[in-house]
Amino acid sequence: MPTVVVDSRRVSYEDQGAGRVAVLIHGSPGNGKAWKPVADRLVQQCRVIAPDLPGYGETTAQPRGQDPDVGYACALVEELIRHAGSPIVLAGHSYGGVVALAVALRARVPVRALALFEPVAVNVLALDGDPSHAASHAYFDDYIRSVERGDAGAVRKMVDFWFGDGAFGRMPEPLTAYLTSAAASNIRDVRATLRETYTAEALGALRMPVAIVVGDRSPAISHRIAHAIARHVPRGFVTTVPNATHALVTTHPERVIEAIERLASEAVE
Repeated sequence: MPTVVVDSRRVSYEDQGAGRVAVLIHGSPGNGKAWKPVADRLVQQCRVIAPDLPGYGETTAQPRGQDPDVGYACALVEELIRHAGSPIVLAGHSYGGVVALAVALRARVPVRALALFEPVAVNVLALDGDPSHAASHAYFDDYIRSVERGDAGAVRKMVDFWFGDGAFGRMPEPLTAYLTSAAASNIRDVRATLRETYTAEALGALRMPVAIVVGDRSPAISHRIAHAIARHVPRGFVTTVPNATHALVTTHPERVIEAIERLASEAVE
């Protein structure tokens, strides 16, 4: 697996294909291989770069003792972009959508188009005074406390929040075992997400096309987040994938590729 070293910090990533670059950022917990169903098809049109976020794969975790910070992940993704080349599309799924949006807002590397698949950017709801904002904070604060108390089943709360009631219980045992073992890593990313701030001015300054894609079977809050982002970015639009949930990157790769290819055709060179 290739890596890039940034000030003694390592970023590992998947790298397939040639041509125009598409950078795909995975959710939490996970790694760049989560994009394989998409990358294996998209590689026919693009060079696909899928980094491992901090603490996953061989990518250096944020040092202990620091407040979890999306900016730490952004800095590593930005350095990878400088190494691999400006992406025609920067895409992120779930927590990866939070990171991708932050990279675009920081504007330290060029982003021609932005695709956010089920982004969990709950703090964007504060811009419109949506009551789901405070409720989601309370829910995830409880989830974090449960994990820190050693509750082995706490990750069920996170899964059922984004996938729907009872979703965790319907998942295969290898997946539930992985999610349970990775709960401590996940709450680090949840903490980082809850510390993100958004302003109407910053979102309004994004000039690239921005697609926000959600499944029609996803919870109402996912749709609220998607439409809140679209309202505040000049070229934002929401696409809903029929019969899809929060797992649409895995279950509906063709629709994900369609969204990325559409954005690539609209991106400003």
